[in-house]
Amino acid sequence: MKNKIRVASLFSGIGGFEQGFKKSKMDYELIFASEIDKYATMTFSYNFSINNMHGDIKAINENDIPDHDLLCGGFPCQSFSVAGKQKGFNDIRGTLFFDVVRIIKTKKPKYLFLENVKNLISHDNGNTIKTILKNISDCGYTFDITIINSNEAGVPQSRERTYIVGILNYRVEKFVDDKRNTTITSIKKWANENKLKTMNFFNTIEMHNKKTYIKNILEENVDKKYYLNSDKVKKYINGLDKNELSKKTDNKIIKEFTLPRDVHNDLDRQRRVYSVYGISPTLLARSDSPKIIFEENNTYYIRKLTPLETLRIQGFDNKFTDNIQKNGMSDTQLYKQSGNAVSPPVITEIINNLMEFTNE
Repeated sequence: MKNKIRVASLFSGIGGFEQGFKKSKMDYELIFASEIDKYATMTFSYNFSINNMHGDIKAINENDIPDHDLLCGGFPCQSFSVAGKQKGFNDIRGTLFFDVVRIIKTKKPKYLFLENVKNLISHDNGNTIKTILKNISDCGYTFDITIINSNEAGVPQSRERTYIVGILNYRVEKFVDDKRNTTITSIKKWANENKLKTMNFFNTIEMHNKKTYIKNILEENVDKKYYLNSDKVKKYINGLDKNELSKKTDNKIIKEFTLPRDVHNDLDRQRRVYSVYGISPTLLARSDSPKIIFEENNTYYIRKLTPLETLRIQGFDNKFTDNIQKNGMSDTQLYKQSGNAVSPPVITEIINNLMEFTNE
């Protein structure tokens, strides 16, 4: 009988990696998870059964973590103040990426799977990502890196994130140009010049997921507290030329207009109103979710996306969100959690490709 792939999860959040694994072809067992935020841990527990959930990874000795085959996590990006001034392991001491390195040096899982913000690749003039990649390579991992927009996996959101996959003691290939991002290509050229252990993994991923749009994930019977119901907003809507509003789906962000400040007194970003026939801008870990305009019973309304809708926009399914709703998590926490999460459909596609790539 084939053994399950044992997974250890760091910076687990609400379980975006785990939800992606659940939908993938990988036969896995989650044997360790770590998350410092108590509310995210609660949401995680509503959907994943695990007895080995821990708090701050900095307080956990790497020898106490069970042996595992795959280590995953979306580690926070901190300032690498000494990056480029010293060499090797000392460059990352004191940062949360250091915790990833100390674990893989000791436990040596076969697979490493990391996610971060897009700006990781340009942070500190590129010194941060170079330090990260050098340490991964020095630990014996053949790796690849790219930027993937979650929309590529079919979700109705434009969300670019950095992804890194490493395989311990895997065959080494000279990097070729990245098909998604020119900055990644320049980083790959640097990796080739410095003889890092590299492979061409991400260029082999082809996603053919069905495209979805904001209109596909909207709730029915939304509480009026999410609507912009002031007389000024209603008057503004009545004065719109409805023929100029989008009527056809388009796989891009469609900003219909920005509410004037004297109509809705808020920051510029919070006054932007989007079409439900397009996709959402990148969700942030804040309660000021994107505003949409839509028609209902021959009347147009403007409202913000609900917490449930933002989770759907990330690619979490109804079963996942139903389990959260049953337990009464606050809107504030849910907005924060969806904005911080990874998009499960992207994780699924990467893992499926990894299984084929290594013929597991």
